[in-house]
Amino acid sequence: MSLRKSAMKYKYKYKYNVDRITLSRYVQNKYKLTKFDETGSQYKAQVFTLEEEKVLVDYLLECSKMHYGLSKVSAMKLASDYAIANHKNIPESWIKNKSTGKDWFRGFLKRNTQLSLRTPEATSLSRATSFNRKNVQDFFDNLREVIENYNFEPQNIYSCDETGCTTVQKCPKVVAGKQCRQVG
Repeated sequence: MSLRKSAMKYKYKYKYNVDRITLSRYVQNKYKLTKFDETGSQYKAQVFTLEEEKVLVDYLLECSKMHYGLSKVSAMKLASDYAIANHKNIPESWIKNKSTGKDWFRGFLKRNTQLSLRTPEATSLSRATSFNRKNVQDFFDNLREVIENYNFEPQNIYSCDETGCTTVQKCPKVVAGKQCRQVG
């Protein structure tokens, strides 16, 4: 039955309880989604082997763990550079734009379900790099030394922080593992 006929009103009610505009929008979106093949890409040829894609996935996960997650654009450029370096058969647009296409990236995320685009938690670089065992131990050693030298009493010790001083910037979404609780 046609779209118009299926959405016609019968005595002030829709036959299938679906508005004509809603139904047409659904049909259009379904057409857009089905124009990609099963790999999720309009580019039919497989660019990377499974092992090469695994290397790329491992690299993206490792970058994310080191608080250096790559954005969508950076990951697409990395994949393009990786394909060029390995002399892969790639579309001309990848060479011209120095980046893969959005459809390839969408298919890459579909094939590698352990990856997703995540919003990272804003962490200042100094906090991320300075919080380690040695620095924390040095802090408490210095604190002990100052308290012993000047005989401070507990009521004379104040806690001051950098409230109002922003040291972090708004970050774009990055490619990270789905299993990670926090993305830095």
